[in-house]
Amino acid sequence: MDSCSTALALGGGGARGLAHLGVIESLLEAEISLNRIVGVSIGSLAGAMYAFNPDIHYAQKSGLEYLLSEEFQRHQKIMFGTQGSDGAAETTGGVFAWYSRAKDYLRANRIFHRVISHPSLLPGLVLRDVVDNLLPDADIADAVIPLSIVAVDLRSGHKVILERGSVREAVRASSSLPGIFPPVEFEGMLLSDVGVFYSLPTTVARSYGMHQVIAVDVSSDMQRIQECGTALDVLMRMDEIGESLFRKQVRDAADLVIRPDVSGIQWFDFSTPQELIDTGRTAGKNALRGWSSSPVEA
Repeated sequence: MDSCSTALALGGGGARGLAHLGVIESLLEAEISLNRIVGVSIGSLAGAMYAFNPDIHYAQKSGLEYLLSEEFQRHQKIMFGTQGSDGAAETTGGVFAWYSRAKDYLRANRIFHRVISHPSLLPGLVLRDVVDNLLPDADIADAVIPLSIVAVDLRSGHKVILERGSVREAVRASSSLPGIFPPVEFEGMLLSDVGVFYSLPTTVARSYGMHQVIAVDVSSDMQRIQECGTALDVLMRMDEIGESLFRKQVRDAADLVIRPDVSGIQWFDFSTPQELIDTGRTAGKNALRGWSSSPVEA
C-alpha cells in the first residue's frame, strides 16, 4: 500500500470529527502514506493539525488538552448556556439537530433580534480561539503534507478550494456553519462552511490524480421524524435530506470510505473527545483489515 499515493478526504460533522484523528493513526499504523489531505469543516481542522505537524499523537494530545481546558468550557457555555453539551434533548441528527438546538437557544435567551440584525447567532470569537490554539500562524502552502481546505464563497455562490493563505482563517471559514457562525472575509471572498450540503470532499480529493482516495465520513445517519410542524421545519428537513443524498453520491469517488460509529453524537457535543478518537481508530483498523481493491464502505 505504501507504494501508492493517497489523498485523504476528511468530512464535516462537528464534534464527531474528532474521530478523524483516530482514523489517521490507524492509516499510519498500516503504513499508508498520506500525500494530500482535503478537509471540509471539522475535517479541515483535523487535517490541518496533522498536515502542519505530522505527529498524530501530538495532534491528539494537543486537541484533548484544549477541549478539556477551562477556556474551551467557557466557550461551550457561551454557545449553549449553563447546561453544557450533553445533548440529551436532541432526537434528530445533522442539520435538523443544530436547528432544533438553535431554536431552543433562541427561546431561552431571547435573542431573536440578533438573528434578524446580525450575520450569525454566535460570535466568531469562538472559532477564532479554537484555530488560534490548535493551528500555527502559517500559510496553507507551507504545510508539511499538501493541504486543501474546502469552503463556499457566498458572493459568487461557488465552492472554493483553498491551497494558500492563512490556514487559521481558511479553517475558520470552512468551519463557519451558516447562520450559526459569521462568514469569513478571505482574499475578496466571503466564505462559509459548505459542509451543510457537501460534507465529504471526495471529488476534490479525486481531482489531484492520486492512486487512491480514502474518505472519512463522520456525518450522522438520517433519523426518521414524526412531523414538520412549521414551514421552517420543512425547509430545514429538506436541507438535511439533500445533504444526505448528495453525500451518498460523492462516496463513490473514494476507493475506501471509513465510517466511524459516531452517529449518536451531536455536532456540538465535545464532552467525550478521547472516546471519539478511539472510535475513529477502531473504525480505521476494521476497514483496512477487510479492504480489497474494490471501493467499499466500512
